[in-house]
Amino acid sequence: MKGRGIEASLLAWRDVAAGDFASEALRKRTETLPETERTLAASLVFAALRRAALWKLMARELTGRPLGAMSRAAGDALVLGIAGVCELKHFSPRVLVNALVEWVKEKGEGREPGMVNAVLRRAARESPDHVARLRSSRLFRDACLYSGIPGRVGALWAASWGRELAKEIVRLASMKAYLSLRVSPRCDPPSVIASLEKAGQPAWASPLIEGSLRMASSGHPPSIPGYQEGCITPQTESSMIVGLVASSVYSGGPVLDMCTGRGVKAFQFLEKGPGGHLEGWDLSASRIGAAQKEAARLGISRDRFILRSGDALEMEPLTPPRLVILDAPCSGSGTWARHPDGKLRFSPDKLKELASLQSKLLTRAIDLSPPGGAVLYSTCSLFREENEQVVAKTMEDRPGIVEMPPHNTYHCLIRGRPWGNYILPLLPWLDGFFIAVLTKRA
Repeated sequence: MKGRGIEASLLAWRDVAAGDFASEALRKRTETLPETERTLAASLVFAALRRAALWKLMARELTGRPLGAMSRAAGDALVLGIAGVCELKHFSPRVLVNALVEWVKEKGEGREPGMVNAVLRRAARESPDHVARLRSSRLFRDACLYSGIPGRVGALWAASWGRELAKEIVRLASMKAYLSLRVSPRCDPPSVIASLEKAGQPAWASPLIEGSLRMASSGHPPSIPGYQEGCITPQTESSMIVGLVASSVYSGGPVLDMCTGRGVKAFQFLEKGPGGHLEGWDLSASRIGAAQKEAARLGISRDRFILRSGDALEMEPLTPPRLVILDAPCSGSGTWARHPDGKLRFSPDKLKELASLQSKLLTRAIDLSPPGGAVLYSTCSLFREENEQVVAKTMEDRPGIVEMPPHNTYHCLIRGRPWGNYILPLLPWLDGFFIAVLTKRA
């Protein structure tokens, strides 16, 4: 078929449906494509994912039958096609429709190419107005539908935040996210900005966090000037705040990062230069390997950290820590604007499983911390079940725990009820986060 970017988007869409993360699926399907085709594929996939529930509903309404009653090729073409004609402002609907019809001719059945052609051409005429009406509606139900937020998620947020603030959070969950960059202390931010400007990728200093930059694009990190040299690291400003809070409560001694992932916050902590030796754990050996490579890219000395793979509920630290950082596995609901595929993996049962794991991990973190030491608990979730309720259960199970106010204060922090602080995804460079700092009475 013509349009390699469109074909790549269809294949990546299937990968996401099979459980892959969208960024990984797109990287795999577009690595050999030119930049323009890679951008098209990413734009189409993320447009479809941001409001997947809406596009699927519109496909059912326009065809008069459920997606399960047609071939997978036809269903995928309809969902991506409707998303494309409604969302892609600088790409020809005719070219998109023709490429998708060709895909269905190759992969579909019977008369489906004609049906897909007719439905998508009708969608190009009618659907943008329908989407505009949803966007302007004051009904909470329509706000959820417009943002692709499942109704049960909207209900949870309404119960936690009140309907008006929940409506705003729902809206923000479909906002296009942009890159923010952490600048290495060994690099000069104005020089980095000049280098980016020269490469046609303008950036500017963040007014929220010193030593960080904002971009008006989502970008491809490895191709950004300064990335390979370790001068810049893509990291949301909310994540940076978590790292800065960790530095602010650090009083010396060994540090344990219980769920270090690729080491983004761990190496931010070490780059900040508060001293100490950091031990990082992760259940995934591949993530530990990625963290080792990240440390080499950033030029972090190997004598400042050690990374180990294993179960944080069973491992023992090589040195008793004074500060434990627990950025716990979570639903990622605060990052759904940036990672909209997370909405597809959400379920109430999964939320319960995560909350149970988070409680076990936080209790373990408290047990590993000495009297007077600090535990920083964070998630990128906006569900109270993963945040205040986890903190409350741990404080009930381990008497003598008190919450410490973060030493760093930011205007974007909102007090939890009653524990911790939230960051709402109010800007394209912010994700939703929860932060609580706990200590044992000495």
